Amino acid sequence: MQVDRAEFLRYLGWRGQETDDVLLEKLDEAAKRCLDIAAPRSTVRRFPLNERWELGASGFCLEGEDIRAHLAGCREVYLFAATLGAAAERELAKLNARSAYEALLFDTACSCAIESYCDDVCDDLQKGCDKRLLPRFSCGYGDFPLEAQPDICRLLRTDTAIGLCCDESCLLTPRKSVTAVIGIADEPPARTEKKGCGNCAACGHTGCAFRKRS
Repeated sequence: MQVDRAEFLRYLGWRGQETDDVLLEKLDEAAKRCLDIAAPRSTVRRFPLNERWELGASGFCLEGEDIRAHLAGCREVYLFAATLGAAAERELAKLNARSAYEALLFDTACSCAIESYCDDVCDDLQKGCDKRLLPRFSCGYGDFPLEAQPDICRLLRTDTAIGLCCDESCLLTPRKSVTAVIGIADEPPARTEKKGCGNCAACGHTGCAFRKRS
């Protein structure tokens, strides 16, 4: 897990503007604080996927044309969840009470860190799988509804496994957390796989201000 400086700037809306040493020092301080405090954890579980888009006998059906198109041809999926942990959440609350600027930088660093951690976990998952894994696809991408998030948490038992809960509004606590579906293609891995299972690659919102540029 890392907080890449270029990604950090992208999350802050940087589009090639000039930076100075003072800003870069602040970014590095926020990144270090995040990495020192975060306690990332993840959990994953493999399920068969049938022609009705149901995950085995779980009672969970994948809704939305976008995720179904993304998983076309897959007969299995992984459900995936990850979090930076409660300590990062508490630190953000402290910073919000002290300095909005420091809180913004720390919050952004944590956003970078959780994505980096998810990429690392997905890389390890691919190394242990004899089939090609598709980019992870999270609730809220395209028309895959946020309402699927409680089912993912229930099936992974995230509350006891990694301390991750989902409330009645389908929002995650701690906030710096991710749930996703990862398709398992019925083919061997490519010889050269792009690092991480990705996120922007799986999303149809091409006009997003935070979209990664190739």
